[in-house]
Amino acid sequence: MMFLPGRRWCVLALLFITGAAHASGTACPQFFVGGKAPDFVDATLARRTTRLCFDAYALAASGVTKGPLWSAERLTAAQVRQAEDTPRKGNFHPEPRIPDEDRSQLVDYKRSGYDRGHMAPSGDQPTYTAQQQSFSLANVVPQNRTLNGRKWERIESGLRELAMREGEVFVITGPGFDSGAPRRIGPHDVAVPDFTWKAVYVPSRRGAAAWRCTNVDNPDCAVVSIDQLTRATGVAPFPALDAGMRARALSLPLPR
Repeated sequence: MMFLPGRRWCVLALLFITGAAHASGTACPQFFVGGKAPDFVDATLARRTTRLCFDAYALAASGVTKGPLWSAERLTAAQVRQAEDTPRKGNFHPEPRIPDEDRSQLVDYKRSGYDRGHMAPSGDQPTYTAQQQSFSLANVVPQNRTLNGRKWERIESGLRELAMREGEVFVITGPGFDSGAPRRIGPHDVAVPDFTWKAVYVPSRRGAAAWRCTNVDNPDCAVVSIDQLTRATGVAPFPALDAGMRARALSLPLPR
């Protein structure tokens, strides 16, 4: 869905107008380009948020959507090699560091018809502990099963291959909402995103871009610039990058 002029800000205001902020400063700058965490270009997005650090990623969780607004990783070739030797298994669990009223629960996904879609992928995690941490529901959104098991998985696998070739990539992943009244699942009203996105900065190429995939049975994925992504989501994933890098989309392969 395309936004009409001024419409996105109304959408975001409807989604995030309620409540006070739970956000705290992020103490894990190693996951961010230039040490700068993603910005919310509209302050309403930052309301009722909790920012958390984990061993291999960081995130900002929303008490309004009951899921992450972004998850951040610095993915290196060494980490990918470690992850290849780490079994991909874990137990989904509610995040205890988020206030009770702001967290999703396992029951929310039961018979919902949606996968529990990782934003920071389990396949990126280099240790058993990091693997378990990736199964926090704070790192999960309701994701269409076709998207999650096909095109999204290919994007994740492709990024690991890119990290192996280039040495390191910075990755920010999150949900996007086209409607001020998104579909909700479960007794805790977890918001279902209209699309999910994954932004990547490749230092060796001095370029950045993002994939944006619709969260439907027959998903469509596109490569967009960081500026285009920011206008669509209200999240600026790489605020430390210069204007030229944000405006130009690095060439990225589209998943089939």
